[in-house]
Amino acid sequence: MKLHRLALTVSLVCALGSIATTAEAAKVAPAGKVRVHLDTEVLSWTHGRPYLDPGEAPNPANPRWNVIGFGAGRPVTIDGNPIGGASVIALGVGYGIHRHLILGARFGMNLSHSFDRNNNPDDGENDDSITSFVGTFTPYIEFLPIAEGPILPFILLRTGFTGATVTSNDGPNWLRTGAMAPLVGVGFGAHAFVNQYFSIDFGLTFDYRWVHGIGRAGGPAVPPTAPPPTWGRTAQSFTLAATLGLSTWF
Repeated sequence: MKLHRLALTVSLVCALGSIATTAEAAKVAPAGKVRVHLDTEVLSWTHGRPYLDPGEAPNPANPRWNVIGFGAGRPVTIDGNPIGGASVIALGVGYGIHRHLILGARFGMNLSHSFDRNNNPDDGENDDSITSFVGTFTPYIEFLPIAEGPILPFILLRTGFTGATVTSNDGPNWLRTGAMAPLVGVGFGAHAFVNQYFSIDFGLTFDYRWVHGIGRAGGPAVPPTAPPPTWGRTAQSFTLAATLGLSTWF
């Protein structure tokens, strides 16, 4: 075979192989409809301030807070305890109800109980304890404009809530603070597939939430309050975050 024919043959084989490889890569898509994932913020900013009733003038003395975080592995801010304390790393599960739509939810909880003990039976601190609980549930829907390919961009819509309680016991007397924080959020990003079963997820999200709180006290030394405590809106906040996640598909 002449040299130029050999070179032409090799070129054609390489070209066909490249086309085949490109076509195979273009077909990369989730292996199944079920997605299980974990997410973390790598950079976020949360701004919060007290809630104002309609017509209420802002008070310069009211506290406002800003939280800036950087570094993978931190719990997502929207899953945090709205009244302080334990944090949550939530697990997410989604299902492809359509080749362009994934319906899912993120959920998690944390419970902690702390108390002091010593060898003095007359010390009242032996009866003291603090119990905190936080739970989060965030349904979401992802829209995938492109259903096949090594990188699938998505548009995210989500809602849900975080709820928490902190109970302090002073012997038989107790003080319980509760909070509930509904939220709405939007975002966009992409699933970058290593293979059909595993993807690395990049996103940018914006979430708004408003916190409702209540406080109750009870025990032999605590007289009943009149009227009884009721839930009230206490604060509002928004979070802008860059997120990183890992997903398995089956």
